[in-house]
Amino acid sequence: MNKLCTIFLLVIMSLTAHAQTRGPVQLEADSAEVSDAEGISIYRGNVVLTRDDTRITGSIMRVYTDAERELQRIEVEGNPATYRDTPLDGGALRRAESPIMEYYAAGPERIILRSGGRLWQGDNEVTGETITHFVAEGRTVADGSSAGGSGRVNVTVFPEQESEE
Repeated sequence: MNKLCTIFLLVIMSLTAHAQTRGPVQLEADSAEVSDAEGISIYRGNVVLTRDDTRITGSIMRVYTDAERELQRIEVEGNPATYRDTPLDGGALRRAESPIMEYYAAGPERIILRSGGRLWQGDNEVTGETITHFVAEGRTVADGSSAGGSGRVNVTVFPEQESEE
């Protein structure tokens, strides 16, 4: 049990290593399985990952690290898996949901929504079979291709309203 705690702390430390200005990662789940040799941690049951204003939830979360225990990516399955964060510019809460979600910590930091996803911020919304959102850039790429779906991407964008002084 002591080795599991040590490995768990190393995984948490590696999650925060890439972003010096961000706070610690908090992971909660019904169960956790850590394979130090393979660099994979699997969390099951009501999984919640939080760090600062970012929150990722799902039923199953796989955390992949490299040989130096640096975070590579996170894969999340859920009904749906969810993502939310507050942009650094203080804008409206950004949210995403899909059955399968991937989070990449670097190169560049991004989330990928698979098997039909929805990304929205305020009233602005993007839906599609695959959606990739580049977090730091605030840039989104969507694809509607799917075997059983409409094959279309839907985007709704509202113009910004100027405030009256």
